[in-house]
Amino acid sequence: MALRESVQANDEGDLDVVTGRGEGDAGVPHGAFLVDLADAVARWGWDEMPAVRQRGIALIGPKATSDAILVAAGFNGITRVADAIGIRLDSRTANASVGLRAQTGIDAFAPAEKWTA
Repeated sequence: MALRESVQANDEGDLDVVTGRGEGDAGVPHGAFLVDLADAVARWGWDEMPAVRQRGIALIGPKATSDAILVAAGFNGITRVADAIGIRLDSRTANASVGLRAQTGIDAFAPAEKWTA
């Protein structure tokens, strides 16, 4: 499993960048900025968002910046809602994502029962 853009750079992408264990752009154009943006959204870093938006507008333009913020916020919100109401991963996705979840440490962000369908 990998993001479409990171797959174009290499077969696995550099998930260590996404998890904070590595540095750089993960082989994705403007990847370092996108990681910073996603971190600000996930941490609810509202005080830093004006600067993040301005950096994005200068780097990738206003539409791409808006789209990136919408995706990060939407994904974050959907995940929080699913966790809060107890939606579990289906067994196929849970089984297919074991390695990815171990590599990224994502299991630490939700109750263990989320991964059992």
